[in-house]
Amino acid sequence: MHYTTRFFFSFIFLCAIISTSKAEDCTGDSLFAQGEYFEASIEYERQIFELQQYDKLSLLQYKKALCYKLTGDFNRALGVLQGLYIANYADTLYMHVAYEHALCFYLNGEPQKTLWKIDEFKHRNSDSTMYVNFLPLKILSLNSTYQWVQAQQNFKRLAALLEITGDEYLHICKQIDDLYRKKNVPKIKYRKKAENWSRFIPGSGQMYAGSVGEGALNFLIHASLLAFSAYEFYNGFYFTGYLAGLGFFNKIYQGGIVRAGNLASHASRKQISDFNQQVTALLITLQEL
Repeated sequence: MHYTTRFFFSFIFLCAIISTSKAEDCTGDSLFAQGEYFEASIEYERQIFELQQYDKLSLLQYKKALCYKLTGDFNRALGVLQGLYIANYADTLYMHVAYEHALCFYLNGEPQKTLWKIDEFKHRNSDSTMYVNFLPLKILSLNSTYQWVQAQQNFKRLAALLEITGDEYLHICKQIDDLYRKKNVPKIKYRKKAENWSRFIPGSGQMYAGSVGEGALNFLIHASLLAFSAYEFYNGFYFTGYLAGLGFFNKIYQGGIVRAGNLASHASRKQISDFNQQVTALLITLQEL
């Protein structure tokens, strides 16, 4: 079906330089087009330094931030974007800046800040034709913060805003509902819970995080060290029992707690990544309808 509203799919991460009828081709743009983003960032910085018409300042800073993003320096890109000020919230440039700001938060592993930035844009600009651009990124961020119901609702809202109707809309809604069924959403392993399990029963945190073999081995090592210490104390070798037995036990015990937390975090990130790949495929399907 035909519809006029299109959105930029956030997970492709390919963003072209904004072009206007007044924009002039420059060395920075040429370098950007050739994929030489580091060199382009330097050229944009030179242009900013020599700038005499400050009406172009925001656009040049935006382009520089894009260069940093595309080289993977998300912190630096965020630093530039946070310093940008655009008074007119209805300006298309403001939408692009806000989107890139939200995207860089997401790429930097801060999905909660992504949601905050998207909500800020929605509050300042009620134009749904602009807001629809943010919804794919919002859905991915909601997934990353385990907000399944909200993600599901925004998915259906996106389909509605894209003017998908009739049987196609019903089919898409069924796919969305199937995707977000309880049995299909990631089973999150919480870092704090894994650490607490290992704190009370060494090795159990690793088992909770999905590493059963490692957890069992960790438990056996702890049990062996305790048994060794008890044997040494029983035979009067207190120094050996304390230093070689309990000393090693304490180090392994503390390390096991940290290890369990890391395993839980890694397992959750992997599950979210796999789930978001399925979400990505469905988002692409929406765009192609």
